[in-house]
Amino acid sequence: MSRIRKIVGGNIVTPSGIVTNGTLVIEDGVIADIQPFSGVGSAADCDASGLWVMPGMIDVHSDAIEHEMRPRPTSRFPLPFSFYELERKLACQGITMIYHSLSMLGENSDNEARRNQSVKSFVEQIVELRRQHHLIRHKVHLRFEITNLQAVPFIEELMEAGYVELLSFMDHTPGQGQYRDLEIQKKFIMERQKKTEAEVVQLLEERKNRPKVDGAQLRRLAGLAWSQGVPLASHDDDSIAKLDLVTEWNAGISEFPVDMEVALEAKRRGLQVVMGAPNVMLGRSHSNNLSAQEAIHAGAVDILCSDYYPPAMLRAVFLLHHQGLGLPETVNMVSLNPAKALGLDAVTGSIEIGKRADLLLVKEHKQSPVIQKVWVNGQLVCQMDYLTGSGPAAAAEGKGAEYIEA
Repeated sequence: MSRIRKIVGGNIVTPSGIVTNGTLVIEDGVIADIQPFSGVGSAADCDASGLWVMPGMIDVHSDAIEHEMRPRPTSRFPLPFSFYELERKLACQGITMIYHSLSMLGENSDNEARRNQSVKSFVEQIVELRRQHHLIRHKVHLRFEITNLQAVPFIEELMEAGYVELLSFMDHTPGQGQYRDLEIQKKFIMERQKKTEAEVVQLLEERKNRPKVDGAQLRRLAGLAWSQGVPLASHDDDSIAKLDLVTEWNAGISEFPVDMEVALEAKRRGLQVVMGAPNVMLGRSHSNNLSAQEAIHAGAVDILCSDYYPPAMLRAVFLLHHQGLGLPETVNMVSLNPAKALGLDAVTGSIEIGKRADLLLVKEHKQSPVIQKVWVNGQLVCQMDYLTGSGPAAAAEGKGAEYIEA
């Protein structure tokens, strides 16, 4: 017997417009109809009057799992525990599909979680955990630091097992890419790793001299990704020459281009350009590179990701909307556009008939979005029933008040 439910009276955000006071019909976890009227609701339906109905967000780049496992340099929690704790947060933040970005930095990394064997174990555990009970959809984004000479066989093994859904090539050699300004990188490491200036200078010098995986091996990995239908991303693109290289490898995504010229050229070449939602919220890059807001208003950006701070995604969508962009355009940056870049747009990423019912119900409070409900595959996985009133007295007297801002 079919399982049917309706979301009635909401403002439904589709890829190209907004259906005001519409009704969304969900049948067996799939969007069955989008009706341009509220209709007659039953007790089993969801009343969305005055609220936004949006597609669930797809986060293509998030290292939140690393922070969840290691909230302090000396504190380490097991991945299964961190996995389930993190996904509860992500569901409540409106992220219904997460690409866990796991960095293979190598055996000389200070962070054990970024060493080859650890990353391999984490990938295998995530693949196993997502087969069990879960709230949201989990994918693996494997990040390969090209100075990690020992990583290639690990990557090949994981890809051949079908465990990798997105592969990216990174080069954090000091003096180029994200850290063209060595002073900024030096300050960042001193603050993050609590090292002295002399220690950091020595570390940067050592990193400058690390050998890199040769072009033949990179081409082989890129070819393996292409043959398996795994999207390939380039990271911190800082020159047209680098774009020339990655397009030869059939990369389809450019993550965090460091200046406007490169971002616009990547876009012109058909790469999907990704910028960070925290950059949008802060109005600047944490490493003093390209401003995401400026790049978006210049038409150079396709996708927003959480990068290092998942709560920024939904807020960035509405911030950009209130700066003058259409809500369908800003919503597409966290839903349909990522789905297209990852080859998933036939089944998810937007509110269209026949697609998975991964949905958000959002209230605006003082121009900020507040999640009310989240569905994955038509199943309610998160519901926020906010208390009203400003204190015990108001609650006792039954007085209404504004929603508490999330």
